[in-house]
Amino acid sequence: MKLRMNIHKIKSISDLVIEFPVEKGLYAITGQNGSGKSTVVTCASTVFFNISMKDYLGATDSDASITFELNGATRTWNKNDKGRWVKNSTGVMSIKGFYEGSIIFGTRFRNTSYHILKKLDRLNSQQLKPADEFIRENLGKILHNNKNFYEKLFQISNSDTGDDIQFSGDIFYYEKGGRRVSQFHMSTGENLLVSILHSINLRNNDRASLDKPCILFLDEIELALHPSSLKRLVYFLQEMSNSYNYAIYFSTHSIELIGGIKPENIFFLERHSDGSIEILNPCYPAYATRILYDHSGYDYIFLVEDDLAKEVTSRLLRDNNLLSSKLVHVLPCGGYTNVIDLAKEVVSSNLVGKNSKISVILDGDIKADAQKYIAKHGISNNIPISYLPIESLEKFLKSKLHDNVDHALFRLLNDFVFHQVSLTEIIDTYRSEVDSAHDKGGKKLYSRIDSELRNRNKNRSDLVEMVVNFLVAKNDNELQKIVDFLSRQLSVRAA
Repeated sequence: MKLRMNIHKIKSISDLVIEFPVEKGLYAITGQNGSGKSTVVTCASTVFFNISMKDYLGATDSDASITFELNGATRTWNKNDKGRWVKNSTGVMSIKGFYEGSIIFGTRFRNTSYHILKKLDRLNSQQLKPADEFIRENLGKILHNNKNFYEKLFQISNSDTGDDIQFSGDIFYYEKGGRRVSQFHMSTGENLLVSILHSINLRNNDRASLDKPCILFLDEIELALHPSSLKRLVYFLQEMSNSYNYAIYFSTHSIELIGGIKPENIFFLERHSDGSIEILNPCYPAYATRILYDHSGYDYIFLVEDDLAKEVTSRLLRDNNLLSSKLVHVLPCGGYTNVIDLAKEVVSSNLVGKNSKISVILDGDIKADAQKYIAKHGISNNIPISYLPIESLEKFLKSKLHDNVDHALFRLLNDFVFHQVSLTEIIDTYRSEVDSAHDKGGKKLYSRIDSELRNRNKNRSDLVEMVVNFLVAKNDNELQKIVDFLSRQLSVRAA
């Protein structure tokens, strides 16, 4: 199930349609500066969060709008004839969530009035009440890897301070070594994290039904957290996602965040020169960050398109004993244009150092297109390129299970994966519901296969492993050409 959102004329986005999976898991919305990440997250939060639209979205055209669709229900934000934002809904939009917004218009520093700060600092300790242990312990675990780092944690709400002090939400104080520190004097990371933990705790206690989708949007949380704390936060959020059925979305540039998220859960906003925005999904972390993390320590790096190409290449390297005394990394980057562009940038910008040798292996079905792309863009950096005798996983499965059925592969998958709903049933349903001529990439067939995999508690990697085993067992002569290519590249040192 997905939440479909259409943004029209909001900030720098003219028109954009994006579909958010609402199944539990960690997701990333990323892109270059100014691509519209924060706008997307802010707009998305209005499906469950009644914000001050003018304050958060700024000046907008009279026909600006945000539209949502989920499971047959719709929700729309439009402007009325007086220029005020109004919400209209049809059906029951059954979704919950919370939003930790941007620095300026988000919820992080909404109470930062010097007048309020002075009064809240002077509150009598007897007015404070102990905060939930969930917040205190996880604040310590994430920031300091010690659940008892903060000896005591207190909070106070607006209703407990009287009419003289007006503020939003709850304010927190910690006590350590007998000294009390208000939220306003905490570090930015402490201030940010205590708010997030409080919101999550409220959602946890409010999850009467774990079947109802709940989305958590976190905008650039890495700004105030050390990488080690960020990694512990990701681990914590993964636990929360699994336990409470949360779909957690990060708007981020962070390598630590993006590197730990599956490609199919990464949405890369690519803004083109004409101002239009393209959403790349799935998107591999290497392409999303435009750098190769810590891969500069490798002797050889092979850039490939997807997870199937990675597993085939890695398997050939292992089975043919080509890894002796070498540090080799196979890195999936997305479609062939992504791979070519990234290879060009890696070489021209020396992103991995002069001691690493870069090679490219693309899927065999796009050889002519790749050569045209290279010629059109004048790419002449002499990066070695070879081509696998396979297509993407989606194209491969459509070709072998539908177009020209490979009975051995069909039986293999049907016997070991599709026990309850057979592969035959899935293919028959696909034939009756989809015009296969308009599914050349195989994505509509794959979505049906993937849905059944999830129902059986299996995933894409299980399918990839079986396909690779099948390909290697066939001992195709075309695979030997890749082995020869790998051998040649691994025998050459970088200049």
